[in-house]
Order: sequence, then structure tokens, then C-alpha cells
Amino acid sequence: MGRGYNIGSKAVKGLGIRDWPVGLALVMLALANVLAQPAKPKAPAGDVELPPLSYVCTMAGDEDVIEDRPGKCRKCGMTLVPTRLDSVWTCATRPLLVVADKPGKCPVDGTALVRVTAAVSWTCKDDPAIDKLEPGTCADGSTMVKKYSARAHGNHNPQHGGQFFMAPDSWHHIEGTYLPTGVFRMHLYDDYTKPLTLKLAREISGTLVVKDPKTGKDKDIPLVRNGRYLQAAIGKQPFPAQMYARVAFKPGDRDTRFDFSFDAFSKEPKVAPSATMTTAMPPTAPASTTPAASSAPAPAPDISSSVDPALIPVPIPETVPEMLAQLRTRADQIRSFIDKGAFAAIYVPAFQAKDLALALDEHKKELSDDRQRVAVPAIGRLVRSAYLLDAFGDLGNKQQILEAYDRFSSAVKEIESAFPARP
Repeated sequence: MGRGYNIGSKAVKGLGIRDWPVGLALVMLALANVLAQPAKPKAPAGDVELPPLSYVCTMAGDEDVIEDRPGKCRKCGMTLVPTRLDSVWTCATRPLLVVADKPGKCPVDGTALVRVTAAVSWTCKDDPAIDKLEPGTCADGSTMVKKYSARAHGNHNPQHGGQFFMAPDSWHHIEGTYLPTGVFRMHLYDDYTKPLTLKLAREISGTLVVKDPKTGKDKDIPLVRNGRYLQAAIGKQPFPAQMYARVAFKPGDRDTRFDFSFDAFSKEPKVAPSATMTTAMPPTAPASTTPAASSAPAPAPDISSSVDPALIPVPIPETVPEMLAQLRTRADQIRSFIDKGAFAAIYVPAFQAKDLALALDEHKKELSDDRQRVAVPAIGRLVRSAYLLDAFGDLGNKQQILEAYDRFSSAVKEIESAFPARP
């Protein structure tokens, strides 16, 4: 999401796996980028550390190309442009209106903050046209202020309380919701998670496949266009309500499958205005023009009860037994997300497991030669399968996710056998 990653920060979320050979190549490229990622440069005294420079393609549809060095876009040949990307906590349906550096609650509507990827730069209050990749001093002697701008594939969070997926073309995005009225509704977005125009929405067609409660057989129900979204009346299904959609994003395109599993009816986020709204920019203001002065991090209350523990990054333990225990916990969390159909959340424990595996790799010299021959390739397979879990989680194809998890789980077992838990 090629992409670069770091622990606890999905630096770029949105790699499209068009087919297996290409997808595997991109995953391996992403892995190479991660292992070669330079350390964060130190910022000038008095400022925070700077996010590392990334080089991105600005061609529409190719924004998922992100490298760690200058060059040409591997997809369209355009010259890559430098940027700084960072993962921040913000309101799910009003990204970058409020920015925080840890979990909390949105002061606008009271919902839990979510993570998005944003472009980071510095500007001047009196001249917002200034956009620099380094902090500095403005012409009037004042200190530049940080600003966050929307990033393609930076926000893969549901906007209507449903389940959010990316299409294999790396541009279209969908969100499926199951309403108390017995209606399945599919919302349609672009790569910035903005609703598609009516013209583009008209190009999309699809079918929803559900189990007939009486016969237990699959039943095809056409998705009917209703304004900018598609929907189908499926009636009341027993929970967990499992179904899948076959979607063609353009006339004549091959169908893409998206799997959904609902534990309950979807709930639209409710806006609950608070006094803090007076310090935020109006919801209609574009995120790209939001100055840091008006989006300063708000105090983040403890929301341990509203955020799944599997979504909260934790430090890498210092001892091998603790690493192994946490690796098993992350594997179990991934399995739980798969069973619940929460495919878009898989990347968090998957990447935590990836970092744990790389930490264990530093202890391989403590093993005998025989155990090293087991551990080293197993760690490599776990890292690769973590990236596959992320990519397939974005695409919402359960069969591909399960295949990747089988590789992941097998690698975990081999790592555990090579690193026996020690007291």
C-alpha cells in the first residue's frame, strides 16, 4: 500500500492485486522497500521527528505506487513526486477535520477515532499557498505550521457503518451495509473515499448472492441502482448474515467478488454536536486546505472499551517467549477477524505479527543450525503472507484471505517449533 509500512502505521493503504503474478511481485517489492526503509530523519531542534520521504505517482489511478527513492512510476512512467506520509487518528466520516496522535473520540460526532494516511507538509498562516516538505520559518519570521492533506487510499474506513473494500483496479471502493429494513446497500467511492458521481455510478452493476433461509441454497438477487448506490431487498437473514456480491465496475468488465458477513444490522454514525465543533473547520472545507492551526490534536480520552484491542499497536517484547506469545495472540486475532468478516481490519494484527517475526529473526543466532534452517524460511513466509493478508483483506475475497492465512498459520507453527518457549 508498491507501499511502505511501519509498525502501528499503515503508511499507504491500497495495493490492488490484479492477478497473482503481478500481486506477488508488488508484495515482494513492498517488502523490499520496508527492509530498505531509511530511519526517520531528525527534525530541527524544537520540532518532532519527520516522517520519511516517499516518492509517489500523481497519475489518477496510479496513486498506489509509492517508492522509497526517486524514479519513474512503474505503471505509467511519470516522474515520481516526493511527499511525506504519516498515519494519524481522525474522525471516520470527517477525515482530517480533527487530528490526534492516539486513539480517542471524535469531538464532532462522538464516534471512535480511526486511522488514516495523510500527506504531511508545512505552510504559513498568511500564505497558505506555501507547501513545503520541511518545517521552517515564514517570511514574517513566524514558524511554519504543519498541515495534513488527503491522500489517495489513505482512508479505508466505513462511512456508513458497513464493511469497506477496495476493487482490484485500485480506484473503485465499495461499502456494504445491511439495514434493519432487510435491504443490502452498496455505497460506491473513488480512491479518496469520495462518493462516485451519478455518471460513474451508472456504469456499475452487480448481483448479491444470499442463502435462501428456507432451502439453504444460494439465491441471486440483482443489485438495483438507487441514486449513487446499489441495493437489494434480501429480507431478514439470520446472524451472522453471510453473503457475497459480484460486481462489474464498467460495462463488459469481469465480475469481482466481495464477501460480507454481518453480526448485526449496520448503524449510520450519528452526529452529536459538541462545544468543540467551534474550534474545527466546517465539514464542507476540503481536507487539503486544513491548516494545522485549526486541526490541532485534541486531547484523546481513554476509549479502551470502544476500540478492539487487536487494533491497538503494542510494543515489541524484549524476550523470545513473550514474542512467541504475542505472535500467537496476533494469529488468533486474525482468525477472529476472518470469522467475523472484518476483512479490512486484518492488516493491523498481520503487520504486528510481521514485526514480531522480524524481531525474532534477530535471535536466530541463538538457535542450532537445524533450528535455524526451520526458522529463517518460516519467518520469510510469515512476512510475505502478512502482506498478502493485507492486500486480500482490502479486496474482500474470503477465499484468497483464507489461503493466505493458511500460509501465515503454518509459518507461525514452524516459528514456534524453532523457537521453543523458554522460562
